[in-house]
Amino acid sequence: MQDLLFYDVEVFKEDALVVFKDIDKKVIKIFHNDFTGLSDLIEDKILVGYNNYWYDDKILTYMLDLRDVYQIKKLNDDIINGETYMKVSSDINSLDCFQQIDVARPSLKKIEGNMGLKIKESDIDFNIDRKLNDEEVKEVIEYCSYDVDVTIDIYKIRIKSYFETKQELLKMCKSKASIRWNTTTLSANALLDRPLAKWYDIRLKKNNEDFEDLLSIVDPDVVEMWRSKDKGKVVVEAFDNIIEFGFGGLHGVHKSIKKVENVKLLDVASMYPNIILNINALGPYTEKYKEILDKRIAVKHSDKVLSDTLKLILNSVYGNLKNEYSSLYNPKAALSVCIYGQIALYRLCEMLSPYCTIININTDGVAFTTDNNEYKKVWKLWEKEFNLTLEEDTFDMFIQKDVNNYIGVKDGKLKCKGGDVNRYHFDAIFKNNNARILDIALVNKLVYDKEVLDTLLENLDKPKLYQYVLQAGSTYLGTFDKEDNKYQKINRVFASKDGDFALFKKRKDGGLVKFADAPEKMTLWNDDCKDFKGEIDINHYYQIVQKKLERWV
Repeated sequence: MQDLLFYDVEVFKEDALVVFKDIDKKVIKIFHNDFTGLSDLIEDKILVGYNNYWYDDKILTYMLDLRDVYQIKKLNDDIINGETYMKVSSDINSLDCFQQIDVARPSLKKIEGNMGLKIKESDIDFNIDRKLNDEEVKEVIEYCSYDVDVTIDIYKIRIKSYFETKQELLKMCKSKASIRWNTTTLSANALLDRPLAKWYDIRLKKNNEDFEDLLSIVDPDVVEMWRSKDKGKVVVEAFDNIIEFGFGGLHGVHKSIKKVENVKLLDVASMYPNIILNINALGPYTEKYKEILDKRIAVKHSDKVLSDTLKLILNSVYGNLKNEYSSLYNPKAALSVCIYGQIALYRLCEMLSPYCTIININTDGVAFTTDNNEYKKVWKLWEKEFNLTLEEDTFDMFIQKDVNNYIGVKDGKLKCKGGDVNRYHFDAIFKNNNARILDIALVNKLVYDKEVLDTLLENLDKPKLYQYVLQAGSTYLGTFDKEDNKYQKINRVFASKDGDFALFKKRKDGGLVKFADAPEKMTLWNDDCKDFKGEIDINHYYQIVQKKLERWV
């Protein structure tokens, strides 16, 4: 990879600044109103920012043109108001740490909070109607520099999971503009050179052969839904499970079993990629898709970066079939893949049910218990019927609330899935990381029968686990307390025993709205979490865990 320069821009009425740092957080250059030499600095460099494709790269284009600060401020306002579609300078070669980070689209400040870092927002009003004084310039540079540091942290976190794969995809694309494309677009362009022909109806076999035999496996109401609607679900009861058919994966859960030992799991290997091959969903490009799949298998254990890149291409195709902005867009083909998968998995449950107790059904896998080996015969028969491959896994213990919330225990290691438990092992720094201690206490109780209070008390030396990071969205006037004092857009609080301080979102009519799931009494702390020494109201967290437990047991 070429030299990287990390940067952030700040713009006021009479001041425009940009701070550049290297990956070790060393300041390389700061520009303030005079941008002479900027072009030389970024030559042959890859710039890295946060949300820079939407904002900073455009401002930097004006800086490269040596525009005056008033023109830069006008552009700044136009961008914020959504009134500009300007072309970015061809001299800017950049990556954006915000690109595809998460569907939650977190701001940099939200991530700072989630990471337990100081949530530093500028004390200087961006609408200030004069030139900044020296002290204010110093403060803005410090603020801007801090944001660059956090951007570097985010880049390092994502380099293995995103940027290495993106760099590998860029080698497969010829367009100079491709560096700005997301990996979904890059994957589509690596696979084909012109848009796919669209299907006008579903197809469940190659060459549009008759497939009524497949449709007959499921309830007629399900088939009618697939043929006449584009959203919704049909719920059926079968194999002592409540099963949902729809327009995604098949989902089902046993009516009464919540906790069970010695569970087996049959997963479909690369389910959607193999269905795409089975039904020839990509037409003339299906063979190339198969070549990518075969190559990925060949390099899986010898070249991890290439393997992950090829896996991304393979797995992104199904989503691209539903993406109207993709050259792969073919909604009936996407629906066909989805239907084939649901029918196949339902048929697997049907074949297993005489010999097994079905526990959980989830898109590409079936969890069950059994006291015999008949399931192995079913396994091979099913693979032949659907031209798919199953892989077996086991759990010593399996605990579930519903189809999307479960804990699997194997050899002392835990697999936690679902909104109640999926932060047991790690912070969710790009999502909602509020009160992660709730997940930890819940799992400890369910798996190890550890008292909730013990978990809560033992972790008080890790205050980040108890934090709430509150953000008032753009439809609100901001964050206020009961006395109408305004606070930062994003704030960190802890549940407090004392006082009556609390933060609220203010509606545009002046009304105050509580933050969902936030404590009634709060301690505000926007400095680094590791420096927090305040008292935390343990009872607040205890009561929430107890309510969650009721839904699990």
